[in-house]
Amino acid sequence: MTAGEVLPLTATVEPATQSELVEQVRAAFGSDTPLYPIGGGTSLGYGVPPKQKGLGVRLTGLNRIVDYPARDMTITVEAGITMSVLAAELAREGQRLPVDAAQSDRATLGGLIATNFSGPRRYGYGTLRDYVIGISAVDGRGTPFKAGGRVVKNVAGYDLCKLLTGSLGTLAVISQVTLKVRP
Repeated sequence: MTAGEVLPLTATVEPATQSELVEQVRAAFGSDTPLYPIGGGTSLGYGVPPKQKGLGVRLTGLNRIVDYPARDMTITVEAGITMSVLAAELAREGQRLPVDAAQSDRATLGGLIATNFSGPRRYGYGTLRDYVIGISAVDGRGTPFKAGGRVVKNVAGYDLCKLLTGSLGTLAVISQVTLKVRP
């Protein structure tokens, strides 16, 4: 199924940078247009189906590795990176993210985080939510914000990373993620 078959879209945009994403969210907010974040399109049927026509924001253009200090066992990537690309990059350093993504060549990290999809390995290694230590996102008004950080233990108070994980894009559009990884 395509995004247009599942979501009531009037148009779809694909930002290539964080600033383009912010501009598009602000424009949608300014025109009172509903916004539907789309990753790889593998889990579009999750949640309550939207009724209002709106703008689809496909995040596959945000697909870069931002920072990868392999010795720290963390990686920061943009939300549109596919799981197969992420797995290949981690494998070069003998590391992995123990998440089983169906259709890993299409499924994006941002989409998996939005759905908190983890696959059967969650029984042995925990859910994807347990690996998200930092997140950058854009709220519904177009204001970018960050939560968490690049170190494994840095949360005091509410953990917005855990709140956004599994929120199906209803609270914010996830643009960048820092993960802890395993050997």
